[in-house]
Amino acid sequence: MIPLARPLLGAEEAAAVAAVLDSGQLIQGPRVAAFEAGLRPWTGTPHVAACSSGTAALTLAIEALGLPPASRVALPAYTFPATLNAVLLAGHEPILVDVDPATWNLEPGDCAEVLDTWRPAALLCVHQFGATAPLHDLLPLCEARGIVVIEDAACALGAWLEVDEVQVPAGALGAVGCFSFHPRKIVTTGEGGAVSTRDAGLDARVRLLRNHGMRRGPSHMVFERPGWNLRMSDLHAAVGLVQLDRLAVILADRRRIAEGYRPRLVALRERGVELPELPPGCSTNWQSFVLRLPRGAEVTEVIRGLAARGVQGSIGAQALHQQPAFAALEGARRSLPGADEAMDRALALPMPFGLDAQGMDRVVEALAAALGA
Repeated sequence: MIPLARPLLGAEEAAAVAAVLDSGQLIQGPRVAAFEAGLRPWTGTPHVAACSSGTAALTLAIEALGLPPASRVALPAYTFPATLNAVLLAGHEPILVDVDPATWNLEPGDCAEVLDTWRPAALLCVHQFGATAPLHDLLPLCEARGIVVIEDAACALGAWLEVDEVQVPAGALGAVGCFSFHPRKIVTTGEGGAVSTRDAGLDARVRLLRNHGMRRGPSHMVFERPGWNLRMSDLHAAVGLVQLDRLAVILADRRRIAEGYRPRLVALRERGVELPELPPGCSTNWQSFVLRLPRGAEVTEVIRGLAARGVQGSIGAQALHQQPAFAALEGARRSLPGADEAMDRALALPMPFGLDAQGMDRVVEALAAALGA
């Protein structure tokens, strides 16, 4: 089976974990700080706080911002539910914004309408599948309305947006950025996340919240506010440090695979398959290669057809308003045709590290057969 994803892991990661075990200091040791320092050049921010998952990063960011109780937070209608869960569980009201099925990211026109009509306190902008959303166009709208911007850059480490002819890393444009190091992401720590910001005060609050709201006094612990245990362990950080050394190689390999798929999919494009697009000034790290199936094709049947031929495929994300947990939310009862189309047509192809030309041929041949082409 050609897997959907396969991270680049090897003896170096194993040795790094063994060194932590030998040290006896499994948590709150030097490797977490080193991992945070290694991330900063990639996030483009002076502050990065590592945590236990991408969901933890969202939770910490929202709490540290100190939004008024029950604030409205706008976010994409098509994304992984962790984004919405973080808003709901913080006691805020999510307002779903439609997406552009050509890019999978926020549709600027609908986003502007939501900002004007619903007047949210925050915009939670997801860089879907590692492709940056047109945040450089949305920021002026948010700034004019006093709306704080949170970047869900869980998939987007190594991607950027062009602002005034400068490539700004994902996670550096908003007030705060949130990253994930799940095994399907660009680099992995097994489970892990990080919060990036230019604001030293916000960074201090994140660090307080991730550690029970606790500071160490001269002789005893002082609990300044309620918090969680959302720390990253040194075991996870040790893996992350090795992964950061591999990051340029990983990004290059994903570009190679994406560029290899495109010419192989030409014949299927003539049969209605549509390839991912990027708006001007946006980039992608190719965390996922998600295409649009021909209209009328059943994505679940195509996934079954791929599996029968030894290829793992997947849907892209979730149309949140279609999920029973969220369908009754007031902010989900909107017309969201882009998200509906994305749910019906999005198909993620395998992007395992090292996928060779023969493997790409197999994937595309399996897709053609699954479509009956």
